[in-house]
Amino acid sequence: MDLNSIANSPGLWIASSVMVIVVLLQSVIYLREALRQAKVLDISRKRCIAGMRSAMITALGPSLSPIIVAFALIAIVGAPTAWMRMNDIGAARTEIAMITLATQVIGMTPQSPDFSIMGYSYALWGMALNNMGWMIVTLLLAPNMTKYVAKLNVKYDPAWIKYLLSGATVGLFAFLLSNALIQVKNNVLVLDPGTWCAAITAAISMLIISKVFSKHQRLQEVALGISMLVGMFAATAMFG
Repeated sequence: MDLNSIANSPGLWIASSVMVIVVLLQSVIYLREALRQAKVLDISRKRCIAGMRSAMITALGPSLSPIIVAFALIAIVGAPTAWMRMNDIGAARTEIAMITLATQVIGMTPQSPDFSIMGYSYALWGMALNNMGWMIVTLLLAPNMTKYVAKLNVKYDPAWIKYLLSGATVGLFAFLLSNALIQVKNNVLVLDPGTWCAAITAAISMLIISKVFSKHQRLQEVALGISMLVGMFAATAMFG
């Protein structure tokens, strides 16, 4: 069998479906636990539904780019593995970068005509090991996060702890955005006008929705998703 036949074989569809099923089961378990905790915290079902609706609409924007890059991932590792990895980690660009690093160990690249079953196996192992660190960190630290925050609230002013956590969130997204806005290629600073257009347009849209339509609760729920889509469409219309 050639590589393409193996990469898209029924056996790999079955093997890949195991991870997808696990992700679906996790989602159901987390949703059930979240609703149970909402009752304990006296959060109304209406607010829960509003939060879920907001999250689903907000997820539309970030989902469009990975779908496009996913076609490249399918061409490299086949549809079953791409389906599994996109459900597991959701970042096709990261997966392609990891495949390139893993296959370079044996002197191959995914684009080379000599990309063989050996290179394919290295690609699979590279992708698997790539997110193992995140899983270990989450497993060790996530269960104790509430306890750590509670200790900080006792030792310091809770208001400042809230600002600190909010600042960390803003800093995280600012870091991710800055990597897209400012890039260095061959020791030359590159500023992509399309990316800047999308970022600025999305920020203006978010500001307008938050301030002008502050009394429209339904619109506030989907403000982030709408702003992302407006930024993407504006950049595409202006720069293609």
